[in-house]
Amino acid sequence: MSAPPVVIVGAGIIGACAAAYLQRDGRQVTLIDHGEPGMGASFGNGGMFSASSIIPVAMPGVVKRVPGWLMDSAGPLTIRWSYLPRLYPWLKRFVAASAPHKVEAQAKALRALLGDSLANYAPIVRDANAGHLVHAQGMLYVYASDAAWQRDALATEIRRRNGVGIEDIVGGALKEMEPDLGAQVQRARLIRENGHTSDPHGLVKALIDHAVSRGARVLQERVIGFEDNGAQVTAVATEQGLVQASHVLLAAGAWSKPLAAKLGDRLPLDTERGYHVVVRGPEKRPRTPMMYVDGNFGAIPMDMGLRLVGTVELAGLDAPPDWNRAALLLKQGRALFPGLAACADDDARITRWLGFRPSMPDSLPVIGPSSKYANALYAFGHGHVGMCGGSTTGRVIADLVAGRAPAVPLEAFSARRFA
Repeated sequence: MSAPPVVIVGAGIIGACAAAYLQRDGRQVTLIDHGEPGMGASFGNGGMFSASSIIPVAMPGVVKRVPGWLMDSAGPLTIRWSYLPRLYPWLKRFVAASAPHKVEAQAKALRALLGDSLANYAPIVRDANAGHLVHAQGMLYVYASDAAWQRDALATEIRRRNGVGIEDIVGGALKEMEPDLGAQVQRARLIRENGHTSDPHGLVKALIDHAVSRGARVLQERVIGFEDNGAQVTAVATEQGLVQASHVLLAAGAWSKPLAAKLGDRLPLDTERGYHVVVRGPEKRPRTPMMYVDGNFGAIPMDMGLRLVGTVELAGLDAPPDWNRAALLLKQGRALFPGLAACADDDARITRWLGFRPSMPDSLPVIGPSSKYANALYAFGHGHVGMCGGSTTGRVIADLVAGRAPAVPLEAFSARRFA
């Protein structure tokens, strides 16, 4: 009788990459998700393999900027005040994480996790015949104001200290590189090592479909708990019954918190609600994926059109969408690319989306074993870097299941850091 499979709770990019690497080790895999594979945060994110995205959200000085953001309807952050009492413990940890020495340590840990993103995607993307979805075009950070350029100097220096190569592109050189940009953007920082996927959902689907072709099972069921024998988890409990497991991987993104508590760890996971707008058939678009630093949003060329992503709304999983946040992205996109069609927000060319980034207050995901069960593993809380961190996280999970030393040091990502 064969051993039970590794059961992965969550079928987004993290679960898909873990399944791919586990199968490369010859493991049997079952994925369980309450929705269709790839339809969570992975569906609508910016698709960036940004190994340079090592800057924590909580940076020195960020607390002073928050009141201004909250009072600005066009600011990058909003909080539903009714959610504040539940959010307060997370915010306290967020503020503590912005201390300069903590920021340096967090950036170093993120660089170890993200630095080999494209290299670790290569074999599993090749296996899934999905190479047409992965592009190594680099990434631009673009600036319209001196204030944004100077404010980003610390982040730029931290990146350079961690081995990120950065080129300054100014004036005519930038105009030649990105002719559709508005005249207000006069300088940029180019990071050539970054890449992106032109269809994040398509990439997840390709990885999952390949896993199924190799014998993986995918169950669309809601996980409600776990069974154990006192030392190890023996099964995952869903609303439909029990799924026997040799190991369990919790990779359920923003829905991971209550399940982690059942595995022995109460963790300060919360949700950054992120919006996107896609303009199909855009008249103007970037040639290179970019982040507009003044506006705190990304503009990424994708197979389905121009995707504008960004803004942070802190309101939990249950509040209804605030589509004004999506409208803001569209307005900012038109300012960044003059000539982009001024179609109505409800035009057939425009699609809107809200997703839930699983966010830890120190910007570091939780990766590694639970505190209670050696065969229960975590891989969630990747925040803004889930797509980039997916490949290395998947490889690390396969290492842990096989008993190998993980590809990156895991101490900074341990669930025990919050004990």
